[in-house]
Amino acid sequence: AYFTYNPVRDLISFSEMYVQTEWGRFAADGDAYLRNFQDGLPRAILAQLQFRDVAVNPPGFFETAPQVPLVALDIRARFDPFRIDIGQAVVLDGDSRMTGTGAISATDAGWDIALDAQIDQITPERFVAFWPIPMKPRTRTWFANNMTDGQLLNLVTGLRIKPELPAQFGLGFEFAGSQIKFLRNIPPIKDAVGVASIVDSRFVVSLDEGVVQAPQGGPMDLAGSNFTIMDLRQNPSPAVLDLRVDSTLTAALSVLNQPPFEYMDKAKLPVTLADGLALTTGRITWPLMPRPAPETVLFNMTANLRNVRSETLLPERQFVAPELQVRVSRAGINIAGAVQVGKASAIGAWDRRFGDVDQPGSRVLAQVGLSQDLLDEFGISLPRGTIDGRGTGELSVSLQENAPPAFSLTSDLQGIRVAVPAISWVKPAQTVGNLRVEGSLGQVPRIDRLEVGGAGLQAAGRIDLTDAGRFQAARFTRLRVGSWLDAPVTLSARGTGQPVAVEVSGGTLDLRAAQFGTGGAASGPLTVGLDRLQISEGIALSDFRGVFRGDGGLRGEFQGLLNGDAAVSGALAPRDGRTAVRLRSDDAGAALRAAGLMRNAAGGTLDLTLLPTGGAGTFDGTLDVKSVRVRDAPAIAALLDAISVVGLLQQMDGQGLAFEDVEAKFRLTPSQVIVSEASAVGPGLGISVDGIYTLASKGLDLQGVVSPFFLVNSIGSFLTRRGEGLIGFSYKITGNADAPQVNVNPLSILTPGMFREIFRRPAPDISQ
Repeated sequence: AYFTYNPVRDLISFSEMYVQTEWGRFAADGDAYLRNFQDGLPRAILAQLQFRDVAVNPPGFFETAPQVPLVALDIRARFDPFRIDIGQAVVLDGDSRMTGTGAISATDAGWDIALDAQIDQITPERFVAFWPIPMKPRTRTWFANNMTDGQLLNLVTGLRIKPELPAQFGLGFEFAGSQIKFLRNIPPIKDAVGVASIVDSRFVVSLDEGVVQAPQGGPMDLAGSNFTIMDLRQNPSPAVLDLRVDSTLTAALSVLNQPPFEYMDKAKLPVTLADGLALTTGRITWPLMPRPAPETVLFNMTANLRNVRSETLLPERQFVAPELQVRVSRAGINIAGAVQVGKASAIGAWDRRFGDVDQPGSRVLAQVGLSQDLLDEFGISLPRGTIDGRGTGELSVSLQENAPPAFSLTSDLQGIRVAVPAISWVKPAQTVGNLRVEGSLGQVPRIDRLEVGGAGLQAAGRIDLTDAGRFQAARFTRLRVGSWLDAPVTLSARGTGQPVAVEVSGGTLDLRAAQFGTGGAASGPLTVGLDRLQISEGIALSDFRGVFRGDGGLRGEFQGLLNGDAAVSGALAPRDGRTAVRLRSDDAGAALRAAGLMRNAAGGTLDLTLLPTGGAGTFDGTLDVKSVRVRDAPAIAALLDAISVVGLLQQMDGQGLAFEDVEAKFRLTPSQVIVSEASAVGPGLGISVDGIYTLASKGLDLQGVVSPFFLVNSIGSFLTRRGEGLIGFSYKITGNADAPQVNVNPLSILTPGMFREIFRRPAPDISQ
């Protein structure tokens, strides 16, 4: 070292000084001013020094000695007490300029150090070279491994060491054009711009700009994201990544499918699930270590998806959503919003739980729009006209591995018109009903359960579809319509454009209130096998079998057992919106006994016609019976006994009375038989009847004329009612059919038939 001393000025000038120590080497020049001498020694030294080609590397302080072209120092040293003040330190290193100030003091308790430095710009690699190894070593290691390229700008740092207190270190800087690695298996952030700081052992990196090149789907913009090491003193320290990512949906899913997340693999879905844009925000926390265990990585993410389209989520169907909300955590993934599947629309959510044995697979819960569009979209081909209008329903779909999606749909049918033309049932759109459909949505949909009701109908069953997904049959195990039908019913397809066929296999039908339609619309065949067909009060057919068609009303032929006893056959035909009935029997006696009209009639043939009229259950009827015999009839026996026709009484004790023709015109109501005109004519007896028979109580209020020896007496019958001879006895029957009260007017025999109407009440007028 070459130096000169100027005692006048107490100035030592250094020139061409070269120093080599075990800590490093450097060349220096400068001046040192000596002040405040005591005992020949200076108490203070002021120095201005320049160090060139500096390479200082105290053992264990730097990895390699950083080479610095020039260091300039302005310092002051005091020796009592010992203190060094750094007025200014300037380091020039290429394009980088570092300045610093500080003070180092020795106290009775220990060292008191305060150092501050600023750097205008420096590369991350060069900054790590200047970073002393003992100072925040884990932070230095993270910085060295995870931040590269670009420039650090406006860097400020400070160190404070005080006796008996932990050292305090602060750092803050901007960065531009850098590359930041934030997770082991995730691509690094490139072209990063932002700020970073270390305050109170907390390291924070905030991004103003930065992109991640995703494995698939293009770049991801991470502007607005933050990375934090919570406590640099801990090992490992908790790390927190607050993300804000703007990208394509595919890019977001491909990154979230990398370890340790693997969301899409867990959901067994491809990262190319859908096209769209995604704005993702959320937080990921994990222990800052080389390979954290998957269970230690916690995350809670939310994504706003826009303009989503997919042909993968629902095979062979296009899925469209203008906006969806996605939430992902260790518990599972949830996607919610308004969607469109072809022409069908819904608002709902798809949910998948991770590792939940009680909820395997995934599920969809949605409010769907119900209309013909929904049926068309999913290939559920019901007969046209079944559904009209628009309503909403609650849809639940269970998505399980290796199984078609299972679904359940419920609705109150508000706003939807539902019709079953085959039975002329309609639920208007403005009325409330109920619907429940369960099945699966495979390549060929299945409907295993169908319940529908409203407007007086309740039905439960299933729908069968063909391999092409078209309607095959609706099988209702129970169909109830109003109070008139309660039976199993099957509706079967008969080809394109053809009305369905209807099969009834059991149950009951009540013609008194039945409505089969009057619109004249085309209707398929109706095959009926009823347990019971109720025609009127007291008249029913059991084991009823028939084949009908329903265009314009119910028509066709049938057979059955009258009141479960007498075999009858007949036909049904539409009339005034209801159904007319014609009954025939080859055993009139059995039919009359079964109907409760004559319990001891035998033989003959019967032809009964009932035409609907008036209110429900009311018919105008005609009865024609040929060649019937009656014996042991209380009302007739009492009548014959009253007129003392001995021969006829004896006939009733044997073969019975023979009637060649029995004819009647009547009105049948739910409670009464109102007879306007009736007659029974045989060789020995003619009887005319009119009046009222009460069905429930078997009450009688009848009147008429009995004409004995009718074969002779009928000579003048053209002047009287049918069944009455020129000579006859007027009678009245009241009371009960099992114990009738007979009243005969013996003087009436003196009144010729042409004048009888003067002395008896008018017959009932059923037209009234």
